[in-house]
Amino acid sequence: MRLRYILKGIEATNVLGNCVSTVLGPGNLLLLSGDLGAGKTSLTKAIASGLGIEEKEVTSPSFTIIHEHLGGRLPLIHVDLYRLGPPHADITEIGLEEYFDGKNVIIVEWAEYLKDPLAETALKMDLVFVDEQSRKVYLTGKAGIWRERLLLIDDCMKQSYSDPRFIRKE
Repeated sequence: MRLRYILKGIEATNVLGNCVSTVLGPGNLLLLSGDLGAGKTSLTKAIASGLGIEEKEVTSPSFTIIHEHLGGRLPLIHVDLYRLGPPHADITEIGLEEYFDGKNVIIVEWAEYLKDPLAETALKMDLVFVDEQSRKVYLTGKAGIWRERLLLIDDCMKQSYSDPRFIRKE
């Protein structure tokens, strides 16, 4: 199943992040892809905020690769593979496999650089730069668990932000 939205402004990104956070549980993996400046870290901040983590604590882990945020409803592991980018990064080489213990929510920015994208269990979120204020976002979940959750995200988006100038389902 796939959802598509056009988000205009940071407020719309925050709404999406909050809606996504409401359906997350232990062991969930989110794979974020998109060009530099497409809004991956902004979306991660919004998801973190929805999990009860202060947005100001969430910064891009480009140089450290992995940041742990343990103070929210669920532990959040924020990974940025930009500095490892092509060729592909192996999760065992960067120490990511230790976080796949079923307890954490893991968000990977620059997921296209992963050697094994774990696509069967992940929610993929592709961000496309439209203009300075607008982004297209595509949410794809292949595993059975994501179909129901994508429907809940879509309902949340409809209820949270009905103004089509800011969020439009494509």
